[in-house]
Amino acid sequence: MSIMPATPRIALVSTYSHLTRDSIERMLKSTFPEFEVDTIPIVEVVKGHREWIAPNLCYVGKEYGREIARRHTTLRNAYFSTTYAFTHLHAAMRRFIDPDRHLFSFQMQSLYNTSVPGVPHFVYTDHTHLSNLHYRDFDRTALRSRRWLDLERTIYETAKTVFTRSTDVAADLTRFYEIPADKVECVYAGSNVPVGDFGVGINDGYRNQRILFVGIEWQRKGGPELLEAFKCVLKSYPKAHLTIAGANVRVGVDVPNCSVLGNVPPHELSRLYAESSVFCLPTRREPFGIAFVEAMMHRLPVVGTRVGAVPDMVEEGVNGYLVEPEQPDALATALCRLLAAPETCREFGQRGYEKAIQRYTWQKTGERIRARILNSLGPPPQSKGAPTA
Repeated sequence: MSIMPATPRIALVSTYSHLTRDSIERMLKSTFPEFEVDTIPIVEVVKGHREWIAPNLCYVGKEYGREIARRHTTLRNAYFSTTYAFTHLHAAMRRFIDPDRHLFSFQMQSLYNTSVPGVPHFVYTDHTHLSNLHYRDFDRTALRSRRWLDLERTIYETAKTVFTRSTDVAADLTRFYEIPADKVECVYAGSNVPVGDFGVGINDGYRNQRILFVGIEWQRKGGPELLEAFKCVLKSYPKAHLTIAGANVRVGVDVPNCSVLGNVPPHELSRLYAESSVFCLPTRREPFGIAFVEAMMHRLPVVGTRVGAVPDMVEEGVNGYLVEPEQPDALATALCRLLAAPETCREFGQRGYEKAIQRYTWQKTGERIRARILNSLGPPPQSKGAPTA
């Protein structure tokens, strides 16, 4: 008979290597303070099996050779996305997750199935592969094989609950993968950027006409469309200014009143939000988009696109405006509407903030996750005197 250790442990399987991973790890530790958390980085597990390299590279060529040649993916991404890597990683997880040690396992994202027999398994994801079918710029020749999709389905089938960040992904799990709706719960996500205290009037009461873009993937986030729209904005508002943070793009950015900052440390992003009057991210594809949450937490009106998770966050005429992707004329119109109405900006920003603090904080996400997991597992051990759900 298995005997759980005095202090029960959680196996956190991490597929991230940036701010979101750190935020989720902190969330899980604060949400379950009575448990210890063992973090298992997927990349390190795969790298630790050098004997996989040769056979996995054969699968890279077979499964992703065409996509690599077309520059639709990179060799590195393909290496971690083969059916070989999927199946071998699944088997290898038994070395890291132990029914005698771990009360449950918690997996970030849906790239692998890291469940282990005897350990209740939970998944938290912002995407499914078939969710790509919603995006008109998605090349359907890049759709993964039936074999890979069958493996992906096992991620959701073996989980006790699949937590999602948005309602569209929750619906896709039922629509595309036939996962029962009562096995899926949308718990949203929080901001990775702390909200600084910069006082009142740092954006001149939303009159300084500063537009902010925050995103690393310039093309996918709709950067080219924003530049075209901003050229039109300048015709009506010659003092308007566009700040581009995150994306290190230089080619084609020859527009007046435009600052390209490249990578910006998280602790400096808060001031950029606070100094702006409008946030704009006309993304073409968006599994979630934490920058939208960050903007809402900074009381900014938002201009976004009707894709992915964005309509969950941005309500038309309530806290911002939504346009179709790759439509710079409509984007320019929405931006001009906000620049012309500082009071509307203020109202939209306040409504967005109220929505964010009620729904989009890591504390709220953690509370939803904790309630569902503890209800699934039964009463938790109380070795540290932790609160009950």
